[in-house]
Amino acid sequence: MMFWSSKTGITSKYSFSSSPTFTAEPWSIYTGRPKSSSSSSPSKVSIFMFDKKQFENYLLHYGIIKSKSGSRDKVLIQEAYEILRNQANNLAKLKHPNILTLIEPLEEHSKNFMFVTEFVTSSLETVFRETDDEEQNFLQGHVKDNIVVQRGILQLVNALDFVHNRASFVHLNIQPRAIFINENSDWKISGLGYLVKIPPGTNTSEYFLPQYDPRVPPFMHLQLNYTAPEIVFENTLTFKNDYFSLGLLIYFLYTGKDLFRSENSTSEYKLEYNKFESKISTMSWDNIFSKVPQKLRHCIPKLINRDIYSRYDNITLILDSEFFQDPLVKTLNFLDDLPTKNNEEKYVFLEGLVNLLPEFPPALLQKKFLPILLELLSQFCAEKVVSDKCVGKSLDLIIKIGSTLSQLSFQEKVYPVLLSDANFPVLLKKATICLIDNLDTLKQKVKRSDFLENILKPLFNYVLHDSESDITVVCQEKLLSQIPLALEVLDFPTVKQFLLPLLSNLFTKTTSLTVKNTCVTCFQIMIEHKSIDSYTCSETVLPLFKSMKTRDPRILSKLLKLFETVPLIITDEIVLVDQVLPLMWNYSMAPTLTKSQYSGYTKAINKMSSDIQRHHIAKLDDKVNDIGEDAFHKVIEPTIMKKEDPETVAAKNIEVAAMQPVKKKTGSSYGETSPQSKSILNSKPLNPKNALATRGFPTRILNSPPQTPSSRTGSKVMTKGGSNDASSTKVEEEFNEFQSFSSTGSIRQTSAPSDVWMNSTPSPTPTSASSTNLPPGFSISLQPNKRKDGSSDIPRSNVYGSLI
Repeated sequence: MMFWSSKTGITSKYSFSSSPTFTAEPWSIYTGRPKSSSSSSPSKVSIFMFDKKQFENYLLHYGIIKSKSGSRDKVLIQEAYEILRNQANNLAKLKHPNILTLIEPLEEHSKNFMFVTEFVTSSLETVFRETDDEEQNFLQGHVKDNIVVQRGILQLVNALDFVHNRASFVHLNIQPRAIFINENSDWKISGLGYLVKIPPGTNTSEYFLPQYDPRVPPFMHLQLNYTAPEIVFENTLTFKNDYFSLGLLIYFLYTGKDLFRSENSTSEYKLEYNKFESKISTMSWDNIFSKVPQKLRHCIPKLINRDIYSRYDNITLILDSEFFQDPLVKTLNFLDDLPTKNNEEKYVFLEGLVNLLPEFPPALLQKKFLPILLELLSQFCAEKVVSDKCVGKSLDLIIKIGSTLSQLSFQEKVYPVLLSDANFPVLLKKATICLIDNLDTLKQKVKRSDFLENILKPLFNYVLHDSESDITVVCQEKLLSQIPLALEVLDFPTVKQFLLPLLSNLFTKTTSLTVKNTCVTCFQIMIEHKSIDSYTCSETVLPLFKSMKTRDPRILSKLLKLFETVPLIITDEIVLVDQVLPLMWNYSMAPTLTKSQYSGYTKAINKMSSDIQRHHIAKLDDKVNDIGEDAFHKVIEPTIMKKEDPETVAAKNIEVAAMQPVKKKTGSSYGETSPQSKSILNSKPLNPKNALATRGFPTRILNSPPQTPSSRTGSKVMTKGGSNDASSTKVEEEFNEFQSFSSTGSIRQTSAPSDVWMNSTPSPTPTSASSTNLPPGFSISLQPNKRKDGSSDIPRSNVYGSLI
């Protein structure tokens, strides 16, 4: 729906929809909203608009006028506009609760007329006219409820009483299009374009119907279907003309049809009325008005009798009918006057209203009662001396009516009033019991987060911690009974950090045995719902009972039930033995217990003890079985040797930096080595890069004994037999290049002096550590052995230990 506005007058103050909400000939009614946010301005209004151009084009199209500039045509147009002006201007003159309230006076523009009234949702024409539109009938069905119609007729009578007896006017236009319904289901009279004043000192006058082309729009002449016969036949004007119109309107309300169908023609009207009189003479009133309620049916002849003197002398006399003595109707009447009553009268009314609520249609409760009660609650909360009973009773009624609303409607209409900064602190203190009793409804109708943070938590905190009123104990008992509801909303951390501390503190400090007993029940419920875990139970809940001094049998009986539920969350045998069983034994020996109560404790103790023993024995059996199964498997399963990389194992033992060559001082040389020997002597010290080349050395060599080295082809070393020659010294220097890496000497290569091994019989050279402890790439000690011919050769291997 789009909203539009212009810059002047009504359109500068209000924004309104681009299409009308409904029509009531000749007006199109739009829903508008004030642009200003003033607290005094209504949230919604109705804007009545008449399209001049459309009206004038209609007259031209059907040949009712020849042109807009002709003198006679202008007169006709102005007469129509005068009727419209009267409709709006007379609303400003007549102020009554049952007459449509004017907010903004009539504005005349070149293209339209417009004025603003209180917000209305429909007219009787749109609601009660018989239609095949099932959706419309469903949406408007609540307006057709008997009590709504009863009250509506009563409001029309009250309005006519004001117009006749106070203002001395005859309305002359009582018909479905001239009566509107606001959002509170109140009926409002409008259509004051034909209002005529009765001269003072008389009850009658003459009235001549204007003669117009039958094709003119209906608003330009009286609606003959609802006009009294004395006006058509005798031109007689009297207050009782409106009585007749009211009788015809009642027929329409219960049948959805017009009793007369005159087609805006006086001659047709006369024919219709004659037919009606014939029916009356041949049929009874009850047969013709059979759909009208019995209690109201007997009033019809006194409203539409042809003889005006046979009608009611005053419209108020109809109020004596049993039809209007209904308690529901009287309740609605008192509700309208409620703001004028004192607090005692208001309380009596509110207390009686509780029993009548089920008899009212939900739609009427929501539209009529709820707004008034919300306003009344705010008034009660704003008083200097707040009446507890008035606040509580009005809140109870509001929540009961609110339960018929959807969650969205409740959140929009009721929640803001209840939770306002001015009202909610008062409600917590003065209507605590009412809030507690209606927690379930509030939980359903308020969003979960709002209910938890703004209603439930403040209520629990106030009642269980802050309250100091005379009814604190009663409130605490009632609130604690709502623990299951609270647990549905609270999550585990909130229970642990918010609710449990409140309950623990209350259990410790309260002097009321009933409250203490209820706290134990709450702990039990929390355990059954598993809202707390085993640690919280053992560390927070159970210690509360260790320091408890009372041994009243009522609370001990409650504690027994709690102890029986503890194993639901505490399965640790040690906790049960150390904390629960001692408490149970302690309480079981209380002298205040009866024999049956003591027996209950002993049964519970024995059951828990036997459960613990059975469980513990089962654990021991499982342990023995596990050991036996493991031993059996170790016997039958073959041992799986894990393959280990010797280089990786040896590398783990290296704890020093890379070795450095050591050169010993020797005597004079007696010979020279071959070029190959020089290359060995001049090689650089080993480093990690060079060591990598030794990976992959055959494992079999690691465990082989030292071999007698053979000379390298073309690279012999000449020595003198039995003497310390230069050749042996150089060989010793060559192998000194490859000393052990170990700083502790665990992998140190031992070699004999040259004069020993050169002259001795070749034999294996022992090592101080296993070959697996050598640095990576070394599997045996590389030492020269003396050959039988007295010469010595370098071993046929390279410096990295791999065979050439």
